[in-house]
Amino acid sequence: MKEVPFDSEILYVYKLYYFLSFLAFFTLLSIILGWRFGLIVGLIIFILGFLTSYLMMTLKKSFSPPDKKLTAQRMAKEITKDLNPLAISRFASQLYFYFNEPEQAISLLRKYQYTNDSILCATLADFFLREGLPHQGLKVIHQNPQKNSDPLLLMVLGRTYQQLEKLEKAIIYYRKSLLIARKKGYPHNGANKLTKTFLALSYRASTYHSLGDCYSLLKNHSLAKKHYILGNLLFFDLSLWKNHKISNPYSPHSYTKSL
Repeated sequence: MKEVPFDSEILYVYKLYYFLSFLAFFTLLSIILGWRFGLIVGLIIFILGFLTSYLMMTLKKSFSPPDKKLTAQRMAKEITKDLNPLAISRFASQLYFYFNEPEQAISLLRKYQYTNDSILCATLADFFLREGLPHQGLKVIHQNPQKNSDPLLLMVLGRTYQQLEKLEKAIIYYRKSLLIARKKGYPHNGANKLTKTFLALSYRASTYHSLGDCYSLLKNHSLAKKHYILGNLLFFDLSLWKNHKISNPYSPHSYTKSL
């Protein structure tokens, strides 16, 4: 199956699991060889395994998406079992990214926008932004009563203003998103605890990088460098580090996949 690129937030989570899968194998191997040939041999194998796992992670740039048929069956089952805003958001994401049905995905989310669920509304605003309709996305977020208290909505709001080149506003919302995320975390997206932890780190790192981009565009290079470093420190994978390289978070080759 053809591999596709992911947004850095989601890519980081996949890369961490990729690293852990290799590390688990080498850890088991080091224990076995250490028991058989001695502690030094086991330690050497573990170190080599760790370095190999890390190198494999940094070199991995994309991952194969789930099988479309299985994805459709799984999401249909989830929707049938429990029709809640989270399930609807995940189903809409599958429609948008895996099945290339943006109109259906947006229509579905708009139908349930009245729930004011933060993930659902953030997803809808994100889709509008990707479709080149940032003002529609702004309307969705500003109508949500959680717009000033939900870090995910604030992050999407920052990205929207960044794309509209209203950088001062983008900075305000990015910083507010980080502040609230530190206090109460990001909204639960149905993932397990480890994945949620990885996503939180990834969202924070990406937001710091976005702040770096904004400051760089404003020619404030000292603050840009500071925020790039803050973001880099949250990315264990060096291949995701940034340094004064501005990128459009919604380029034609960028995709966000729900986990």
